[in-house]
Amino acid sequence: MEKKRNIILIIFLLGLFGAANCLAQEVVDRIVAIVNDDIVTLSQLDMAAAPYRKNIDTSQESSARKKEMTAQMHTQVLNQLVESSLVIQEAERMGITVDDADVDRAVENFKKEHNLDQESLKLGLAAQGITLEQYRENIKEQILQSMIVSRAVRAKIVVTDEEIKAYYDTHYQEFKAKKKYHLKNIIVKDATALSMVQGKLENKVDFSQVAKDDSIGSNASSGGELGTFDISSFSNEIKVALEGVGKGQYTKPVDMGDSFQILYVADIILLGQGPVQKEVEKQIQDILYREYGETQFKKWMEDLKNSAHIKIML
Repeated sequence: MEKKRNIILIIFLLGLFGAANCLAQEVVDRIVAIVNDDIVTLSQLDMAAAPYRKNIDTSQESSARKKEMTAQMHTQVLNQLVESSLVIQEAERMGITVDDADVDRAVENFKKEHNLDQESLKLGLAAQGITLEQYRENIKEQILQSMIVSRAVRAKIVVTDEEIKAYYDTHYQEFKAKKKYHLKNIIVKDATALSMVQGKLENKVDFSQVAKDDSIGSNASSGGELGTFDISSFSNEIKVALEGVGKGQYTKPVDMGDSFQILYVADIILLGQGPVQKEVEKQIQDILYREYGETQFKKWMEDLKNSAHIKIML
């Protein structure tokens, strides 16, 4: 009888221990926000906050300041998670999806831009407390947000010529004295051909015609047409050759090793002088488009929040 009571007591205690475990797990992964029919858990918040928390922990701030910064950071990150949930819900409503191939392309592009291999990427993520799977999920959400914002927000943005002109006038100094060269060239294989070409040019034969007749470049048929360039990224040899060369003039021969090149300056475009130049018009349009997009997105997100059932329980 005593043995039976002991067994019952052990079972009872194990049951209490198991229940306590369950309660502990619920506390660890409790709900911190309700967003319509979706929830955000404490573990999701901790995962998203990990990189920021690491920066705070390693800072030189006082313990009290770190505690304050951590609380502010958690509030900000939770707001981001709520907004992300709303975007995902809206994407589902609109039938917008992102597949693994889209994520693969985005990851590969990131690796290429930052000269990373797969192992280096994993190590970099690990240093921030993020797994590759978590990173891919973040990328997926970013792509999804970009797609839905493009459809719901950017399609409604219109940038007028008057707005471009007004921005240009206000930010004139940013576009002042930026120089671009409209260039043509002639390429010849040896000194004999070079001498013949120089003779023609000295006798005022049209540069484009000489290029058509004597250049071995692939662009010879177009009169040596190269296009319009900011030469800051050109080789030192080319930059030196163009020094002091004005519109309608050509350079001294540039030795390319197995050939010689002569460059012709068809035009020099100084951005920021007079009316809005075509070269900066697109740049300004992109700037305004981005600014308007951010403003419209904030308004769109506020409308989403106002129409949603959101409860914060942090």
